[in-house]
Amino acid sequence: MQRNIKLKEEHTLRVCENIILIGKSINLDETKLFIAESVALFHDIGRFKQFKKYATFDDRKSENHAALGVKILEDSGVLSCLPTSEQELILKSVEFHNLQKIPAKLKPDILLFSKLLRDADKLDIFGVITEYYVEKDKNPNPALELELADAPTYSHEFIEDILNYRVSKNNLNTHNDMKLFQLTWLFDINFPVTFKCFKDKNYLEKIIKSLPDDETIREVHEHLKDYLDLKKHLKNKN
Repeated sequence: MQRNIKLKEEHTLRVCENIILIGKSINLDETKLFIAESVALFHDIGRFKQFKKYATFDDRKSENHAALGVKILEDSGVLSCLPTSEQELILKSVEFHNLQKIPAKLKPDILLFSKLLRDADKLDIFGVITEYYVEKDKNPNPALELELADAPTYSHEFIEDILNYRVSKNNLNTHNDMKLFQLTWLFDINFPVTFKCFKDKNYLEKIIKSLPDDETIREVHEHLKDYLDLKKHLKNKN
């Protein structure tokens, strides 16, 4: 258990660093950077109770860790010293960070901080999973694999989503499904600096290398390389 608690503690600290990096890239002022860091600090607070109670990080087999985190924050009163608007911003950003899509028609600040958190979170998860895929034979961790089948197969549902620029739903059966699902997150990245970090760290190549070497996966690789090349010319619009 302690290994996975430490994993989430370290993840949280890196997400805090990432959100500051992204926030500075769009010229957030000092107050908004502080709020952004607070959002990142609290975003996975539900994970700790989730793992203690259910011994899993799989929301499908336990409960929604984001909703659990919101309940913990509300029950603890830890945000009560903040203005109501800032409490709402933090709670909503935590609530929305693991959804397939951000809800429509949000207040501008909630939309901005939700996007910041989702990018910062994904960026660190990509780092964690790519390192794990290289080392997992030496040090397997079932909590990171969500107890999925370690089979050479994958669902073509994820291939279709990637080729059509869609974020997939979490319908996972194998480790390869999870890897392809994670690659669809590229279509929910919001800021140019996030794309740059993803590309600079070769996360795409590392994930592709861990998948079967077949014609379909090679097509996915080329498709996503083209997508990243297109996105590197983006300017901040958030």
